Amino acid sequence: MDTTLPTRLLLAALFACLGLFAAAPAWCVEITAPTKHSVLLLNSYHNGYSWSDNILDGVREALHDEHVDVDLHIEYLDGKRSSTPLVHDRYRELLRAKYADQEFEAVVATDNLALRLAFAWRTDLFPGVPIVFAGINDMEMETVSGENATGVLENVDIAETLRLAKRFHPWAKRVVVVGDNSITGLAIRNQVMNAAEDVQDIFSFEYITTAALDPILQGIKNLPEDAILYLIPSYYKVEGTLYDAGEVLEIVSQSTDRPVYSNWKFLLGHGSVGGRLISGWRQGYEAGKYTAELLRGAPISSLPVIEKTDNQYIFSYPRLVEFSISQDLLPPGSIIVDAPKAFYEVSKDVFWSLLVSFVLLSFALVLLAINILRRRRIEHKIINQLSFQEILMDSIPQLVCWKDQEGRYLGANRSFTEFFGIKDPDDVMGKTDYHIMKEGRFTEWVAALDREVLLSEKPRLRVRISLTGPGGETVWLEMNKVPLYDAQNRVVGTLSTAENMTREINLERQLLQSQKMEAIGALAGGIAHDFNNILTSIVNSTELALMDLDAESDTAQDLERVLRAASRGKRLVQQIMAFSRPSQEGFQPTDLAEHVRDTVNLLQPSLPRNITVNATVTADPVCVMVDPTQIYQVLMNLCTNAFQAMRDTGGVLDVRLEDVYLDPDHARELDMQFGKALRLVVSDTGPGIDQEIMDKVFDPFFTTKGKKEGTGLGLSVVLGIVKNHGGAVRVKSRPGEGATFEIYLPARQAQSETCDTDGTRPLLSHARILFVEDDPDQLITTPRVLASLGFDVTTAARGSEALDILAAGRTFDLVITDFDMPGVDGVELAKRLAGHYPELPIILISGRNQAKKRAKNSPNIRRIVEKPFGRDELADAVSHVLYTQE
Repeated sequence: MDTTLPTRLLLAALFACLGLFAAAPAWCVEITAPTKHSVLLLNSYHNGYSWSDNILDGVREALHDEHVDVDLHIEYLDGKRSSTPLVHDRYRELLRAKYADQEFEAVVATDNLALRLAFAWRTDLFPGVPIVFAGINDMEMETVSGENATGVLENVDIAETLRLAKRFHPWAKRVVVVGDNSITGLAIRNQVMNAAEDVQDIFSFEYITTAALDPILQGIKNLPEDAILYLIPSYYKVEGTLYDAGEVLEIVSQSTDRPVYSNWKFLLGHGSVGGRLISGWRQGYEAGKYTAELLRGAPISSLPVIEKTDNQYIFSYPRLVEFSISQDLLPPGSIIVDAPKAFYEVSKDVFWSLLVSFVLLSFALVLLAINILRRRRIEHKIINQLSFQEILMDSIPQLVCWKDQEGRYLGANRSFTEFFGIKDPDDVMGKTDYHIMKEGRFTEWVAALDREVLLSEKPRLRVRISLTGPGGETVWLEMNKVPLYDAQNRVVGTLSTAENMTREINLERQLLQSQKMEAIGALAGGIAHDFNNILTSIVNSTELALMDLDAESDTAQDLERVLRAASRGKRLVQQIMAFSRPSQEGFQPTDLAEHVRDTVNLLQPSLPRNITVNATVTADPVCVMVDPTQIYQVLMNLCTNAFQAMRDTGGVLDVRLEDVYLDPDHARELDMQFGKALRLVVSDTGPGIDQEIMDKVFDPFFTTKGKKEGTGLGLSVVLGIVKNHGGAVRVKSRPGEGATFEIYLPARQAQSETCDTDGTRPLLSHARILFVEDDPDQLITTPRVLASLGFDVTTAARGSEALDILAAGRTFDLVITDFDMPGVDGVELAKRLAGHYPELPIILISGRNQAKKRAKNSPNIRRIVEKPFGRDELADAVSHVLYTQE
């Protein structure tokens, strides 16, 4: 058969379509929105009721797993609080008005009240719409026959749970059933009465059904010796306060010494022993799957009512211990919750990693301590001849004393006596240093210095020495000693002045430490840059190799593991780069939630094992404008204070980041704009803060620590950073109850940049790209990656070579250049190209932090790609530049 003509026609049609597409403007492309189904969910109760919330979670997860896009409308009928015909009529009128123009494809009803009202309202509100139900108690199958409805029944294993109770408590002969008189409560009571017939040979039953809580508490006070309790999920209102099922169970279990049983998983942990429990989430998940099938067009007749879901044996460890129930009596496969974890459950790898980290940290601390001690021994000797004009008086803050040639004191000022703990200056008269000073090393040093001044007849000025102060802390003194002359110009003694220089010495030490850390950071940045180049070659070469292999082959799987390892290396490099980044990098789009997680992960290994770190991030991932380095400093300062407060006794360090809404009054109190904000909470279980000093904790140089631990700048720095971000700080503490610091930050959305890229753009095939890179490996692999994406790539090993290629008349759609190159680097190349080819876009590739700062002044640099990068990241960057109008 001749296929020449059809083939030619097909190619002609294809080229014609491509020509039309190329000629058409971008706004002519038709975009079709995905199909979205409309579903109404009627919840019998209220938001916050665990059972119905679990059902709702199950429905949502099932719809997600079934890949069905649903616009889910949720209406709460509040049946636990108010369930009267008048209220139901008002709900019906509300729904009629609210959804007058809305057509639903399905209705989901959770629990008995919602199903009963759905049947009653369907003709009026949603005629002909199929109904899917969940959590329905005590319902006959005939009820849904011909009703265009299906779903899941809430049939609990009451008899099986009671048989287990008999096994656990052989003495029990009577079951007292407690519940309310709501629609669901009465339906479950009927289920209990049916189950009672199956266990009537081992138990007799009594029922306490009431709308008030007090009769129940009175009824269980004097239970027979052979009675146990069975609780139906109930709601009670006491003096206007509504108690939910979990709270009722807690009250009942605390009011009796008898075991309490129930069949609902959401009540476990509130006082129930356990049993064969039903899950609200499973009920909702099965209903959600049925809803997805209906939305796909399945007939409701193909979806039979699920009469019973798989229930699990679940028990509460504290209740098993309380009632001396042996775990040997539990059914096979039982789940025990709230059981303490043994220390040996930690993996060996984690244990050895912590041990090695602790040893390395201890070694580093020893080296640091030696270095500090060496600095303290350095004496700054500056000799400057001064003529003493007059004896200093008690009013000056310096320590002043004068002695005769034998070293006996002739006098001293009050600052001197107060420093050494002497009541009155007259008490030093006629005494020597050995009678006054307790530290022998300091006494010998002072005596030697006195002898030197007397013999040389020259002053010793600004000599620094350390000693132990009255409170046991190390104190640095800067001392001046000059000879005293009589009328014949003979030396008759010495005059000494000393000034406490501890604070200045500490600040100097902090400056030296800061300079050292800055040098380490620069070194780390350089190492990270070189490592980025290596990782980029590894990633690109591996991706190219994968393109030539069967995805299911062993070699392909090995290469996938290489990519995952490279990804872990990338994250490590990012942490190193974050460490080496200078504090002046400024505000930038930052995923604050991820930043907090990374900071806690970096901090946790350095803490002792007697301190437990809990990190809870409930804030939605959001790109906000903050200075990440300063936020890191805030976290480190607060966590370090918490660690120092708990290091002797141990405790719990809790770090939380959460979304909050500031109403106008609260915002005014915090001096912030009202609206959405982020709250960063750091709390500890240490000794707390004394109320007398609560208003001083943010004062510069105020500290309750020893002189070796800080200068009192930590919290003042925290306050300054937070204020710089337009936020506020609040502290709460009581002695013996720990301290809690709350940081409020405005949730300023980033406008010009995003923290991450969602999806990829279509690529422009056959675009001409000039790739400039001095690394030989990347000069081979990266062009191959670009070529595999359909681009025409020309390479240059230096910036000067790229300029020569362009000067020769070659034209390109895009230039991709490395930042760090000998001679003409990436930014310099961009500046030169801007003068001759202003419309030529440039992508800058870099593994260094300063690249972004230098690139700000080059508008033709459209995108910066950080090393290491993969095929997808490079493709997205090229697509972004070629398709985005800058």
